[in-house]
Amino acid sequence: MIHIAIAEKHTLVRRCLSLFINASDQMKVVAEISDSRELFPALAAQSADVLLLDLGMPGMNGFHTAGRISELYPRLKILVLTVTADQSTIRNVIRLGLHGYFTKNTDPKELQNAILKVQDNGFYFEKHLADIIEPLLKDQPAGSAAKEQVAISRREKEIILLTAKELCGKEIAAHLDIAYKTVQRHKENLIRKTGAKNFMGVLIYALSRHILSVEDLNTG
Repeated sequence: MIHIAIAEKHTLVRRCLSLFINASDQMKVVAEISDSRELFPALAAQSADVLLLDLGMPGMNGFHTAGRISELYPRLKILVLTVTADQSTIRNVIRLGLHGYFTKNTDPKELQNAILKVQDNGFYFEKHLADIIEPLLKDQPAGSAAKEQVAISRREKEIILLTAKELCGKEIAAHLDIAYKTVQRHKENLIRKTGAKNFMGVLIYALSRHILSVEDLNTG
């Protein structure tokens, strides 16, 4: 069971999100937060796996608060709720090591899928990954990819690519004919040895060092 905390200022939006989440037998809302002053006490009181965080909650700087939460609760997956997802928002989500975004004009039914993807793959983005990553690679400072490169095995490369193609851990395990725990262990090792904050960071690492190409993400 995935435990969810919702931090959203609008009561109607918050209640609708809660209803859709609790309709699933795989997840449960453990905290509903309407005010930024309640946020940190609620997270301390409840053991949540995923936080849905409204960037526009009054009384807080959205990304500053998200970064602080990430520092205090490194195992908590943070999915930001935003009205629009421009390139600046996406860049900040990735820079802070957050786990994705969900725009409020998206069909709420997609939210369950987003939470499952965040919990299993470590990230969720509504746009196609290639559309997100290409501008980010162009933004990287010159020479950033020239730093010491860690060795990535053939199996690890396969897991990075299949994750980027939005296969969940169990699907990757079946595709490669290996155990699910082996897939998860490879992912944890990749995050550790690349120094990434999450698996999106691993993917950007692989692309910036030409271990994978953007074209790889677009192939069937």
